Amino acid sequence: MITKIYIAGKVSGENFQEATLKFAQAQLEIEALGYEVVNPLEIVNDGNASWIDAMKLCIKSLVDCDAVLLLPDYSSSKGALLEKRIALQLELTIFKDLKLIPKLIKS
Repeated sequence: MITKIYIAGKVSGENFQEATLKFAQAQLEIEALGYEVVNPLEIVNDGNASWIDAMKLCIKSLVDCDAVLLLPDYSSSKGALLEKRIALQLELTIFKDLKLIPKLIKS
């Protein structure tokens, strides 16, 4: 059962405020469907962190999730492509569109 979804998308090379808004919007939409969300920008919480330091934190969080949402720009992100590869190896569910995430029905 999917209960926790990780958001993967482009951050490096983006305006940090715009990236923060993009991830926050996805987080709100996933939470509205009833899921717990892991937003990597909240995990790292430092716009000046090195890519390696950020990815170490993100990957630790990713492995505890049940699914990954790939934002539309994920394919132009070295980090998001790595996260996708890890998610596939761990057999996590991967969503490429928010509209494909079902509303969580809690029993």
